[in-house]
Amino acid sequence: VLAKDQSKQIYDQTGAEPTVFSKLMPGNIFYIRLKQMSPISFEEFRMVADSSVSNPELNTLILDLKGNIGGAVDTLPFFLGPFLGKGQYAYEFFHQGEYTPFKTRVGWMDSLVKFKKVVVLIDEMTQSSAEVMAASLKRYNVGTLVGTNTKGWGTIENTFKLESQMGKEQQLSLFLVHSLTVGDNEQLIEGVGVAPIIDVSDSSWKDELYNVFSSREIVTAVESLL
Repeated sequence: VLAKDQSKQIYDQTGAEPTVFSKLMPGNIFYIRLKQMSPISFEEFRMVADSSVSNPELNTLILDLKGNIGGAVDTLPFFLGPFLGKGQYAYEFFHQGEYTPFKTRVGWMDSLVKFKKVVVLIDEMTQSSAEVMAASLKRYNVGTLVGTNTKGWGTIENTFKLESQMGKEQQLSLFLVHSLTVGDNEQLIEGVGVAPIIDVSDSSWKDELYNVFSSREIVTAVESLL
């Protein structure tokens, strides 16, 4: 954490360990791993993405959501904006028979525009808001989802203060599921998850991936990351 200037700066300011990691891979591939969705993750993501500007030859992005435990769902309108554009319908929540849409809050990120090939890695431990992000990218054909079906944790919880209290000494609230997240196929994510476009449990997944990108370097990179 302290060895890199960017992560050290974030740690010094917030005391939080970084949640976004990156590296260059052979074949002009830029790899970004998003570990979880914390309140500072988007700022980390922006800084990491901007670091790729010094390598104009990069043309492929691998966004790794494997093992992402989710987190701050209110960061999604920011995370999805650089991929979808500002003011775009990004995802929906389902609450008591009604669907509530959410739009992106920011626009294209200059440092990401150059990536014409995008791979999104998911697995059975990709969960919560990370599943919503994966579903949105899949719905808009921003990237090719590669991996296995996600965990299927699609609940949004909230606290509700009780009108009737048991006494003046303490204030009680209920912690309840408030909404359910919606996947790329308009089905609820809870208990179902998000399915990859290319399932690595299929013996022919490498051929499928090559057919999409016509790049052995991408196949080799993905194989090494899995």
